[in-house]
Amino acid sequence: MAELAIGQHCGVEHCGQLDFLPFVCDGCSGVFCLHHRSRDSHGCSEVNIRSESMKSDEHLSYPCTYKGCNGKELLPVLCPYCKKQFCLRHRHQSDHECEKLDTPKPRMAATQKLVKDIIDSKKEEAVRSKRRKGAKNSETAAKVALMKLKMHACGDKSLPQTERIYFQVFLPKGSKEKSKPMFFCSKWSIGKVVDFAACLADLKNDNNKSTAKVNQ
Repeated sequence: MAELAIGQHCGVEHCGQLDFLPFVCDGCSGVFCLHHRSRDSHGCSEVNIRSESMKSDEHLSYPCTYKGCNGKELLPVLCPYCKKQFCLRHRHQSDHECEKLDTPKPRMAATQKLVKDIIDSKKEEAVRSKRRKGAKNSETAAKVALMKLKMHACGDKSLPQTERIYFQVFLPKGSKEKSKPMFFCSKWSIGKVVDFAACLADLKNDNNKSTAKVNQ
């Protein structure tokens, strides 16, 4: 895997320290580390001599060029890429939106995509797990409801358990109850089931009575 070229080495011969955010001297334009950023510390060969008329207590300041920032530094802080002056707060490329900021390398873009795919996969797995859990809970609730129905259902007690079929029968308006759990024989006809249900619910039932006149 190729190494990333980040930062620069200090220009002082006996130092050579690798600094990820190096300083650029405004006198000799050399690149230096934090300890050798002042002109005196690196023996700058092109020191800008101030005017003798300048008062001894007057200090030169370096304003930050980042938009909207009023910060100033007593020593120059130049971006080694765009060569502009910034305060310590905005010295990093990403902090001052450097015009020379490199775009992500293809390898980096591929890594970011891989990380995103892994995160998306984890989210999808969490959703599927939640759905499975919900389906399991629904299945359990259905079993509990069936058990309660069997416990309270009324019907012909002489019917074998293997022939019983259970229903929650909803009764017509005007009945004392809205619904009633019942069981019937799985071999009965629809008519017999209706007649038996009417009997259990104490409902008037004329389905099994003939109203036709018999011819003499």
